[in-house]
Amino acid sequence: MKKLLAIVLVVVIGSVSFANIVEFFESIPPVVKYGIGAGIALYGLSWACSWIFDPIVVVTDTKYGAYNFGPFIVVDSYLWYDASESSRNLVLNHEYVHYVQHALYGPILSLSYPVFALYSTLKIGNQWEANYWELQAIELSDCSKPAWQPSFVIELE
Repeated sequence: MKKLLAIVLVVVIGSVSFANIVEFFESIPPVVKYGIGAGIALYGLSWACSWIFDPIVVVTDTKYGAYNFGPFIVVDSYLWYDASESSRNLVLNHEYVHYVQHALYGPILSLSYPVFALYSTLKIGNQWEANYWELQAIELSDCSKPAWQPSFVIELE
């Protein structure tokens, strides 16, 4: 009898919750729904590009040195033009590991990276030294010439 009561309660609570969720989504303005849909579509497109093309390198002045954002590897102008070849290769190989991580893990990477960065910041004091994704990129990158070629190089100055 207790099991039957528990099942009935789960069904009732689930039904009420589902009804509230449907009402919530129906109350969202269409512009917001389309905006969210467009964002999801762009994210999916960037994930698909990572499977098909080599990264697009964007050269610009950035205080971060270099970072990966979906199908883009953004590199500081100094690293691209003036840094030693071994330093540039190390940075490009490191960011390429993040590019491959994005291709393989997509949404998992996007959702977990901030969590790991926060954990690392609280534990070590920076977002890299205890961040699983960064540790993997550090381990797999070296100073050798990258085995990949950028699909495009976009220079923003």
